[in-house]
Amino acid sequence: MGTNNNPNPDARTYAIMAKPVGAACNLRCHYCYYLDKKALVKQPYRLMPDAVLKAYIQQNLAIHGQNAVVEFAWHGGEPTLAPQDFYRRALAYQNQFGLGRQIQNTLQTNGTLLDDAWCAFFAAHNFLIGVSIDGNASLHDTYRQDHHGGTFSKTIQGIKLLQKHGVAYNTLTTVNAVNSKHPKAVYLFLRELTDYMQFLPVVECAPATYEAASGQRFAMPAGIHSPAMKHPLTDFSVTANDYGLFLSEIFKLWKKYDRGKKHVQVIESTLANLNNQPAGVCVHEALCGHAGVLEMNGDLFSCDRYTFEPYKLGNILKTPLAELMEKNRQFGLHKTMGLPEECLDCDDVRLCFGGCPKDRFLLSKDGQNGKNYLCEGYKLFFEQVIAATGRRSHRT
Repeated sequence: MGTNNNPNPDARTYAIMAKPVGAACNLRCHYCYYLDKKALVKQPYRLMPDAVLKAYIQQNLAIHGQNAVVEFAWHGGEPTLAPQDFYRRALAYQNQFGLGRQIQNTLQTNGTLLDDAWCAFFAAHNFLIGVSIDGNASLHDTYRQDHHGGTFSKTIQGIKLLQKHGVAYNTLTTVNAVNSKHPKAVYLFLRELTDYMQFLPVVECAPATYEAASGQRFAMPAGIHSPAMKHPLTDFSVTANDYGLFLSEIFKLWKKYDRGKKHVQVIESTLANLNNQPAGVCVHEALCGHAGVLEMNGDLFSCDRYTFEPYKLGNILKTPLAELMEKNRQFGLHKTMGLPEECLDCDDVRLCFGGCPKDRFLLSKDGQNGKNYLCEGYKLFFEQVIAATGRRSHRT
């Protein structure tokens, strides 16, 4: 995730997520919010055309400050469905247009398609890999399935191959209705696999009738270009209370076993906010809008969670990426400006900054839109961290 932590004025950063194969995936995870995007956002190809790839590389380098680390984040769907030659072309364009620049390639994968050839390639070109895994076999296989059933054994095999080839990787774990009940099992399992963990809450609402008729699996989230509508939650979504208890237990275990040794993103972002430093992740920053998502045809959307037509900014083959990201400023400002008074008056607002806008579909005490569904869970977690550190944020 791009941030603006460096005071150097020529180190501005963005976090453009690219989808080489769009929504194509070999898995059918129950909670996946991207499987329906092939039809909904018109993904007409099996692979990002070379003209789009070249334009993306050149324009992404251009919008970053000369002293910034330029990240090329490859996501899906499942990005390893793209051939290695695609990424070799990407690297060639990076060399062509980014002479002397600091460049980092990251790729988020389910791990099931990794083999020696992929891992050797990642090692040779210093890719940072994110692997999606939800805990031990029984927890992971509950929702992360392919056409044949659970995928845990294939994912673990992929991780072992990354380890064999010395590829840097971290884990991304969804916190859902099942594994949220077992934080200790999840953490003790993950700490044996990785030093870097991310936890992502699953919060998805059922679509309205007209949305379901158009092929949407889940409701479009409320936001600056979409109305706040009450929808029932899906049965795999985590409750606010369970999410708070889960994070609190993760914090206790991290503090007991791994302080200074393991890195947990939500803990580090909270500690950063408590120390009046940038959180480093958009969910807990005051502003967002710097993290667009690029579809295979060159269309750019405001955010990965907002790949819906009202949030399309344009196409990089017609309008430069710099201009499109400038159009995203209003979306980014809504992160704070769209909060109800209850949130702005809360002691914890400088720790959560309202959380992700996609989850802000509750009404405040006085009936205003924009309160985060996970609010009470965040409060539970923040109180644990505050009690352990004896600090509260006083950022102005």
